[in-house]
Amino acid sequence: MARPLLPDTLFGRLFVATVAVIGAMLIVFILLIVRERRELALLDSGAGSSANTIAETSQYLAGLSMEARDDARLKLREQRLSPYDVRPPPPRMQDAEQAALERQFAAHLQRQLGSEYKVSTGPPRARRGDVIPLFIFRPNEPPPGPPPPNMMPRRDRVFDVTVTLPDGDKAVFRTIAPRLGPRLPRQIFFELGFLALALGIVLYAVARTITRPLGDLARAADAVGRGATGTPLKESGAREIRRATRAFNAMQERLRRYLDSRTQVLAAMSHDLRTPLTRLRLRVESIDDDQLRQRLVEDLDEMSNMIRGALGVFRGLNDDEAAVPVDINALALDVQRQHVELGGDVTVVGTARAPYVGKPLALKRCLGNLVQNAIRHGVRATIEIDDGPKLVLRVQDEGPGIPEDMLEKVFEPFFRLEQSRNRDTGGTGLGLSIARDIAQAHGGSLSLHNRQEGGLEARLALPREATSH
Repeated sequence: MARPLLPDTLFGRLFVATVAVIGAMLIVFILLIVRERRELALLDSGAGSSANTIAETSQYLAGLSMEARDDARLKLREQRLSPYDVRPPPPRMQDAEQAALERQFAAHLQRQLGSEYKVSTGPPRARRGDVIPLFIFRPNEPPPGPPPPNMMPRRDRVFDVTVTLPDGDKAVFRTIAPRLGPRLPRQIFFELGFLALALGIVLYAVARTITRPLGDLARAADAVGRGATGTPLKESGAREIRRATRAFNAMQERLRRYLDSRTQVLAAMSHDLRTPLTRLRLRVESIDDDQLRQRLVEDLDEMSNMIRGALGVFRGLNDDEAAVPVDINALALDVQRQHVELGGDVTVVGTARAPYVGKPLALKRCLGNLVQNAIRHGVRATIEIDDGPKLVLRVQDEGPGIPEDMLEKVFEPFFRLEQSRNRDTGGTGLGLSIARDIAQAHGGSLSLHNRQEGGLEARLALPREATSH
């Protein structure tokens, strides 16, 4: 599977995006420095004066007639400013560097002349008598005498500039090639690198400050979803995050009070109903009709079981059992032993590679309910342990299965596929509901699936990563 380009976490994406923006800004900054240094080198090397002279001369020639233009060209060819370059020889440039400087010179000259003129550059190929030579002295330097032999301009230090006048006529100027500006010092790269490192450290700290409260909030929400009761979160971070944390703390407190009140109400009802149920049982025992007495006793037993089951559901939602490392292999064998002693047929397949951090009594109750259902409706039960990224416990039976449209409905409290009122055949309808509540309290899931070879599979999936919260 292809890995995503961006990190999966909010902190990683925020940090990478900010660093990328800063990196792009530094690159643009360096490119701007390079461009400005080239512009300054072009102007300071005398090429700017050459461009001004070429622009003024071209505009002067464009305003003359063809006859006067030829005479002016002749005079310009004879009136040289200097027959040689008095600057010290520059280092030999690469062809690409030379071409880049010539293009930059042509663009500078084109901006001065306007769109009516066309400017092109190239090596000195025109005949000497057809060009207007233009060699510029350095500022404040007097015209030299006869050129010494070693100061004659080298061929690779001059180039031709062809200006196409508005009427189509062309004027060719030969001038000294621009020089490269000073290269960027290495120190600037060290300074920019240090600046980028400092900004990266600051951005790391800022991103952590923003995302840490969100991580704490996510872990606390996951803990509440698994039934844990934690202390209120500290309100920190940006204003929006503080508001979210405050709302979460309020929600957590309201949820805790709601569950406590429901449990207390049911506990009070159970206590209050126990006395009248006892009186009813005593009165039922005095009935002479054996058949009627037996039906009434069954009804009273079912009422007692339903009350105990309802209390068990709310105790499971609001218990204070601590999470500890649980040996899943020993737990499965213990459940197997208990049901085998009661005459059930239970088999354990597979092993867990490591303990699972959870609530041992709750997990045992969850697995016991699933095995009890499998034995009741499917003759025998098989506990299959599959340990990987998730710890998966599969409880399989060989019964008739469940209709597909009922696979989710059977998790509803007090729902029974068996419609009789005999608790030995239909149960109270709370076993699967309690088992799913326990699975969800551990951050996992419980689902039912009909097997292709027949029977039902209850699949309890417990994520290993949830144990780290």
